[in-house]
Amino acid sequence: MALASAKGKVVATASVSPRCRTTASSTSLATRNHLRGLSSSLLRLGLSSRRGDRIGKTLSPCVSVTPPVKSVDVAEGDDEKKNRDGVATTNANATNSEGAVLTPAEKAKLAQDYDLQTMLGKCIKLVDKSLDEAVPEQYPETIHSAMRHSLLGGGKRIRPALCLAAFELVHDITEEEARDDAVKKSYLLRKCMPTACALEMIHTMSLIHDDLPCLDNDDFRRGKPTCHKVYGEDMAILAGDALLALAFEHIARETKDVSPERVLRVLAEVGRSVGSVGLVGGQVVDIQSEGKKMEVEEGLKTLEYIHEHKTAVLLEAAVVSGAILGGASDEEVELLRRYARDIGLAFQVQDDILDVTASTEELGKTAGKDLVSEKTTYPSLLGLDKSREIADNLIEDALSKLSSFDYVKSLPLLLLAKYIVSRKN
Repeated sequence: MALASAKGKVVATASVSPRCRTTASSTSLATRNHLRGLSSSLLRLGLSSRRGDRIGKTLSPCVSVTPPVKSVDVAEGDDEKKNRDGVATTNANATNSEGAVLTPAEKAKLAQDYDLQTMLGKCIKLVDKSLDEAVPEQYPETIHSAMRHSLLGGGKRIRPALCLAAFELVHDITEEEARDDAVKKSYLLRKCMPTACALEMIHTMSLIHDDLPCLDNDDFRRGKPTCHKVYGEDMAILAGDALLALAFEHIARETKDVSPERVLRVLAEVGRSVGSVGLVGGQVVDIQSEGKKMEVEEGLKTLEYIHEHKTAVLLEAAVVSGAILGGASDEEVELLRRYARDIGLAFQVQDDILDVTASTEELGKTAGKDLVSEKTTYPSLLGLDKSREIADNLIEDALSKLSSFDYVKSLPLLLLAKYIVSRKN
């Protein structure tokens, strides 16, 4: 998804070719022995030890990581647990309407009553309407048609959903909002929706460029022909570039009732996520890792860097931007940043798993491409079971970052984290 120029020229010159090759089999005795010698963090999560710097000693909410999306299991007697450091923890802000601490049964009931699929459906409807208005059909028709083809071609809208959920988590609802849902929706649309849409524009740009023959060379995306297959490589490159430029314009022009200082912080956050230390940087390392033979530890470190920068960094920008726009304190922003980094990496681990286990019809894009191109993934290095364990551990770590927030208001982010490892495409 690296930025590209017109006339069919892009930075990378190699077509789809093997990346990050490793000589060790994920099931071999040599690999298992090698893993025993890695750092304690790598042994626990299958990740490089520098992730330990980002796993703070925050409280762990009493939730299960593996149940279906619509529920969060809380067993009786589990209102106090121990975090990874062995410290007993509770969710201090888990209270009912009378201010009393929520019991495990009450928390379970609240989670079961929260319909994530309905919430996502409403979010998709709002986001799609806003995107349709942001990119109208106009002259030159070809470029706007190409932009709309990819931008409005479906999708889970996870990044906008995370942005909006983070905003609502920290936003102090006014009396007027509390009395009138229409006013509350208006606040959301004016303050946060422009950034939510901008993040989807940037994500779409990354998909358009990633699908180009010089990068991942994919003919289908979301079950439809990719942009370059319909409009040609030149128009696809330009459509991605136009969406990227529009994203920043949209935030700056359309965000209302937010202080200029906070809008500038969001612009800087989003800009960092897409540049040489963000999406582009991750793509560069991915390209430069083609054909390299690596030991398992080096392969995992490289893979983590690629996933954190190609995938996690934009999810981080979504959550952090929503929090900034909602008026979060610096401490709250950093907690949510660490939550987002964990779910972002878990998202890509799950993608690696789905590439092996799901069909092309389920994915909406070509399945098994990682295996065919001998691309290094978590399953190829560690196997499916260990990869699932890594994803679950990452989500558990992410949920612990939400424990200092109001339990009810944090349910959307909590359940979105669970959705990331339970999704099928």
